[in-house]
Amino acid sequence: MQLSSTPTIGRLKCALYLRISKDKKGLSLGVDRQEEACRALAAQLGWEVYAAFSENDLSAYSGKPRPLYNQLLDVMRSGQVSAVIALHTDRLHRSPVELEEFIDICEQNRVEVRTVQAGELDLTTATGRMAARIYGAVARHEVEHAIERVKAAKLQAAKAGKTSGGNRAYGYRPGGMVIDENEAQFVLEAIDRFIAGDSWRTIALDFNRRCITTAKGNMWKAINVRNMATLPRHAGYREHHGVLYEATWPPIITRDTYEQLQSTAKRRQEQDKRRSYAKKHLLTGFVFCGLCGNRMTIINAQNRDGSYSPAFSCRKIDQFGNPTGCGKVKRRKDPVEHLVIESLLYRLDTPDLGALLGQSEHDDGELRTKLGEHATQSARLQEILDAYASGDLTMSEWKTAKATAQARLDQLDKDIAKLTSRRTIAHLPAGLTVRQAWEAGDLEWRRQLLDVLIERVLIYPREKGDQKVRYAGFIFNPERVEIRWRA
Repeated sequence: MQLSSTPTIGRLKCALYLRISKDKKGLSLGVDRQEEACRALAAQLGWEVYAAFSENDLSAYSGKPRPLYNQLLDVMRSGQVSAVIALHTDRLHRSPVELEEFIDICEQNRVEVRTVQAGELDLTTATGRMAARIYGAVARHEVEHAIERVKAAKLQAAKAGKTSGGNRAYGYRPGGMVIDENEAQFVLEAIDRFIAGDSWRTIALDFNRRCITTAKGNMWKAINVRNMATLPRHAGYREHHGVLYEATWPPIITRDTYEQLQSTAKRRQEQDKRRSYAKKHLLTGFVFCGLCGNRMTIINAQNRDGSYSPAFSCRKIDQFGNPTGCGKVKRRKDPVEHLVIESLLYRLDTPDLGALLGQSEHDDGELRTKLGEHATQSARLQEILDAYASGDLTMSEWKTAKATAQARLDQLDKDIAKLTSRRTIAHLPAGLTVRQAWEAGDLEWRRQLLDVLIERVLIYPREKGDQKVRYAGFIFNPERVEIRWRA
């Protein structure tokens, strides 16, 4: 808002409202021309300009908040101005709701309205209000018609497979029609690693470590990697409102890879939803009591010096009061984790790693088959639901068919998870040792790696006569921990 610096006593005070809808090419000059025309009209009428309210790139039709328009209404209500000048009524409002509010304020406060292009608008009379409503209806029709034309043009362009413009897509040169070979390799890497089990966050951290930047030269975030990797354009699709059309530019990935990516993303999202709680610790679910076989939980245990630290504990009863274990085994978490990690990294430097890498190519083919079957089975489950909804199946038939389809889907989830976990090792970040990859990876990736090689970790009770053993700075006997490796 721009206030007048030279008020004159006795003259009618008016406010100017100026607005232009777009400023992509410096069209704010349009506002300057509006102000010049409005001030000329005010001078002609002998009115004093109290304030000029100028808003750029805010359409009166869009529904977006217009803070300066609201300030204009406030000075009208307060009586600070007795008139409003605009270039045309469509600069003020195109929404019937806004117009009616404006009319009420003008009528209650006897505010005059003048426009450069449409002349006087006396909103205190029925004729003036009718004229304002007609102007508003005509302006609204023009905008709606323009929007329809734009939508039709965009749909036509999408069906023709033309690029939508906008920011440069990662993996393509400016214009979106030619593949950038350097970036395309990272698109392929991100997709392959996600299908292999890496999280978007792990990939983002690794890209940043390797000084690989986004299309705008920024560092990667997990959401940036996800949005980049899942673009339909990489598979030669042009997306428009959720519908895919054949594109005119060359694809970076195959359609099969794209379908595999979509299936993997959907499956992992569903798995996340089914998790009853988030895994906050590396070995949650892996550690069992060596005495009774009960799964151990993590508690805050008191140390001899009075401090507390996390510890694995075999609980006698669960949170509902049900008996669960012997309650005789407890061990600090940190030394157990250290032992498991060091044992895992040592094992990955043995021929076991080579065997897993050699199995990767076979796993890839099997994984693609399982993912395809998973997509088919998911569609089958939806067909069963649709058949029941349309009355083609009875409740009994629906329950039987659903149970069979869901059981197969659950088994496929397990098979896919197993295959995906094995591929995690085969796709260690390029240029990193196993230890470096471990340190750079997030909790999800580390747990997947554990699941590849470790079946469970057993903690046995201390025995009488055991001597104190120091291990990695802890008083801890590694002999009381057994790591059972997967065959």
